[in-house]
Amino acid sequence: MLDPVSLFEFESHIDRRTVHARKLVVTLGSRDAGHTQRIIDTHLLNTLPNHVLGRVDTDQVLDYAATRPVIAFDRDHFSDYHAPEITLHHVTDAAEQPFLMLTGPEPNLQWERLARTVDYLIDQFDIDETLIVHGVPAPAPHTRPIFVSRYAEQTDLVPINETVPMAFEMPASFTSLLTVRLGERGHKVTGLVAHVPHYLAAGDSPEGALALLEKLERQARLTLPAGRLPESVMVMRGKVDEEVADSEEAQEMVAQLEAQYDHFMEGRSLTRGVDVPTADEIGEQVEDFLRGLGD
Repeated sequence: MLDPVSLFEFESHIDRRTVHARKLVVTLGSRDAGHTQRIIDTHLLNTLPNHVLGRVDTDQVLDYAATRPVIAFDRDHFSDYHAPEITLHHVTDAAEQPFLMLTGPEPNLQWERLARTVDYLIDQFDIDETLIVHGVPAPAPHTRPIFVSRYAEQTDLVPINETVPMAFEMPASFTSLLTVRLGERGHKVTGLVAHVPHYLAAGDSPEGALALLEKLERQARLTLPAGRLPESVMVMRGKVDEEVADSEEAQEMVAQLEAQYDHFMEGRSLTRGVDVPTADEIGEQVEDFLRGLGD
């Protein structure tokens, strides 16, 4: 493996000894339903005081043919090439607590090396928790609150009513690999996933972003202003309601999704607040029971 430290370059004026933060928020885009990562990036970086600490060498980790950057063409010439960046920001929340944000597109190449780079940055700043936020398309109606599930390498940290009640295989993303690798290194990693209605997943979902922001605020113990996101949610909800009202087929689909969602959330509520034993505790109880049976 190539040196992971050399993949990241700090800004020349940054004195790492003066950087203090306990939380790292990762929003590296990867099939992000509702563009929730991009909305959160734009919102927080336009709302809270921040500055850039450094950047990943994107020429080494991006396949530009697969992730096409944007360039403008004006009548007879090209201009305004928007070079993609994977950037580490130092951000201060509304209560003047600092945290870090790693933003940008999902890397196409050198995943293992970049995961080691993130591990190096965590050690540099004594980060005690890394939080990964993104959205996934889900069979959910826009008329119900966005469900946000949680995952962690330390599975006993996730309440049962915030898990996904199934096991399955899926194509990996960089952030899923990052979760595994950081967990292997003993770092605390928490993932927050907004379940965005599948019929809205291709566009912007301010409601998904707002739901993630609220969960992120509680999980990271940060003060993150909602700003104009609630207004954007109301505008988007109104537009979708109008489109659904014009289609009987859409109304039937939404009604079915509402019934499924309500049934799903009813099951969640039955486990909320229940002190569910861990696998080790269940194993100990079973062993005690078997010992009590004698021969």
